[in-house]
Amino acid sequence: MKRIDEIEKLSLQDLEKISLDESIEIPSGLEARLDPTVLGRFSRRFLFWVAGIAASLVLVVGLALSVKTPKLEDTFDDPAIAYAEVEKALVRVSETIVNQVNKTY
Repeated sequence: MKRIDEIEKLSLQDLEKISLDESIEIPSGLEARLDPTVLGRFSRRFLFWVAGIAASLVLVVGLALSVKTPKLEDTFDDPAIAYAEVEKALVRVSETIVNQVNKTY
């Protein structure tokens, strides 16, 4: 039996001669294993279902890789100014909530 590296070095003519050699014994059951209708065992519906799942996975992975989350950046160098802005935003939120509650009652 030849090794893979020996087979890879053979020319096309040599490979054709080997394939036509009838003295080489063919293993029993080989024809059934090389049956071109093996895919015929699977229904078309099943194959479309598997292909749909594979396409969906590719789409999800592609979207996940393409969406970039923005980096958080510091907007204030001075912590006192940042605290004042946070306090202003919280007051605005609480006033909005109080106004909504008052409108409800």
